[in-house]
Amino acid sequence: MLILNPVSVKHWNDLVYRYVSRFLEPSTEVVVKNIDGAPPAIECEYDKTLAEHLVVEEVIRAEKEGFNAVVINCFDDPGLRASREVVDIPVFGIGETSLYYALILGDSIAIISTGRNSLTLYRRKVRELGIENRVVYVSGIEVPVLKLRTDEETVMNMLINEIDKAVNEFGAEVVVLGCGGFIGFADTLSKRCGVPVVDPTIVTVKIAEATVWIGYTHSKKFLLNRLKTPYTY
Repeated sequence: MLILNPVSVKHWNDLVYRYVSRFLEPSTEVVVKNIDGAPPAIECEYDKTLAEHLVVEEVIRAEKEGFNAVVINCFDDPGLRASREVVDIPVFGIGETSLYYALILGDSIAIISTGRNSLTLYRRKVRELGIENRVVYVSGIEVPVLKLRTDEETVMNMLINEIDKAVNEFGAEVVVLGCGGFIGFADTLSKRCGVPVVDPTIVTVKIAEATVWIGYTHSKKFLLNRLKTPYTY
């Protein structure tokens, strides 16, 4: 399985590998890589757009190299739908997957990400996913993605404050961490705040692993693979 960090910086790779390895079956092999030429972080639609075609190219390469699944490790899911059109292996985005998973754990959910613009970005995302009526709170802490691991205690306290607000003022039963940079925080937050806090990367990797084991992949019934279908003039 390939876990793709769709950013140019490399410092997430070892961190992600270290955490996800704790949850995988011994027979599951995982490679974590970033993408040279991508933005350093994805924090807005512009960043996402810059990364998308690079993600699709990496997914195509991954299938050719024999990977049996790809996880796009960004909550914005850049290049997710296009990737599913052009490869036969399953491709998962941590945003879509973790949000749908959270609906199993509780009726009302919250998303806590980074930046004030998260409110707009992820309200739009939940509308597109058809789950807007289940999402009761969306917010982002004011810490840039590239600084999330600089002062982890401060970040944790900011997340705790937002989770407490989501639960006590808005009735959230489950909280989804809306950034792959929060990896490893969910267990502590769940215990401290008394509700399930979903780590999107770990949940998505496990679902990808299970999907491969079961033998499913995405339906191609109504998808157009442009790489195999010439334009008609």
